[in-house]
Amino acid sequence: MLEFKKKISLRKLRIALLRLVFVPIIFVAVFIRPSWSLESTIAFGMELGGYLFLLAGLVIRMWCIFYIGSRKSKEIIATGPYSICRNPLYIGSFFLAIGVGLCFENLLMLLLVPAIIVPVHIITAQMEEAHLESKFGEEYRRYKQKVPRFRPCFSNYNSPNVLEINIHSIRRIAIDTVAVLFLPEIEDLLELLHEHGIIPVLWHFPF
Repeated sequence: MLEFKKKISLRKLRIALLRLVFVPIIFVAVFIRPSWSLESTIAFGMELGGYLFLLAGLVIRMWCIFYIGSRKSKEIIATGPYSICRNPLYIGSFFLAIGVGLCFENLLMLLLVPAIIVPVHIITAQMEEAHLESKFGEEYRRYKQKVPRFRPCFSNYNSPNVLEINIHSIRRIAIDTVAVLFLPEIEDLLELLHEHGIIPVLWHFPF
């Protein structure tokens, strides 16, 4: 029961932190626009780069979810992406964060998103690892010594030939996919609302 309460409290804390840090990100996305033309080469390049980062982040997260499923904090997952680094899901989230900043064609947002998301995920990872170490003891400490926290070590890679996938994993992947696919549409909607003066632009970045 105590372990369950710790798991729930960590999850609630992570969600609360993410909700808090998304407030300035949403403000920048809605009320601050780039100064260059939306038809410019810069805008096209940033949007294309954003799509590539979003795709990379989504693929990484899908790969991780296939392996971890609903087993997070229940056992030590040390195969697939979790044999390369201890927090590959957060690596995927970081790629998504960069992709969002690029898709919105907003340099301020591109700087703001990693500056906020990265510290939150580092703090969360440290708390989760402390919890796992207290739960699994020496077994988890050996895993920590072998596998880096964030820096990928591809020479460590190992994976079983057969992987069991549960329904929870498929549902989570579907939610991630739909959310990522909607991001460019949200950006297009914001552009339309700005063009018609429905939402004001408070500042044009970078000038």
